[in-house]
Amino acid sequence: MWHWLSANSRHGVHSPFVYQLVDEVIYGTQQAEHEIPETLRTQPQKVQQMLGRVLQAHSTSPDVSNVYVVDTPTAQADMLVQAKSDTLLIVPGIYDSAEQNNQWKIIQTHSAVTVTIDLFYVGLVYFRKGQAKEDFKIRF
Repeated sequence: MWHWLSANSRHGVHSPFVYQLVDEVIYGTQQAEHEIPETLRTQPQKVQQMLGRVLQAHSTSPDVSNVYVVDTPTAQADMLVQAKSDTLLIVPGIYDSAEQNNQWKIIQTHSAVTVTIDLFYVGLVYFRKGQAKEDFKIRF
């Protein structure tokens, strides 16, 4: 409940990139054609559909090799070091435990990360050159 009350809708977002992502992809209704990774198939159906749209929007081809699911602290550390400007990290269960929430906070403060989007069920992490560092909490 606290997340819902403290989060913004797309109208509280002042970043053109994030506004468009929220408006057209996260809140989108079109059916995604991208298959989501196996580790994300335990998410609620609406989250799986949204993640399919995120993957579709992020990928310019069927190859989504620049998208990684970060579900362990080891994977997180590896990916933060290796991430390039076109990398997307998907962090499932950011509120599932105190440890997961702490890992999410560490990711948010990493110097290479420019945009984080907290959707309660998952976090999205972008590495975008030329964009100011911003953290968003979005109602979903």
